[in-house]
Amino acid sequence: MLGIALIIGLATAFNFIILKWKFSKGRFGDMALDVIALVVLASLFGNTMGGMVIAMTAGMFISLYLLVFPPNL
Repeated sequence: MLGIALIIGLATAFNFIILKWKFSKGRFGDMALDVIALVVLASLFGNTMGGMVIAMTAGMFISLYLLVFPPNL
């Protein structure tokens, strides 16, 4: 249980750090896609501890992908 809580905490902190960075750099379209993906993942998988791990980890990888390959909005 502690391991799951640590994974969720680290992934959440990582996602918020990336969102803050995107906001400070003015990448609002990129940030909006990231937030939408997090909301959709949380609504789909957020009902269980395992689902929250899946949602936060997937959100972290989406954040990384959008950070490296920003969309042309």
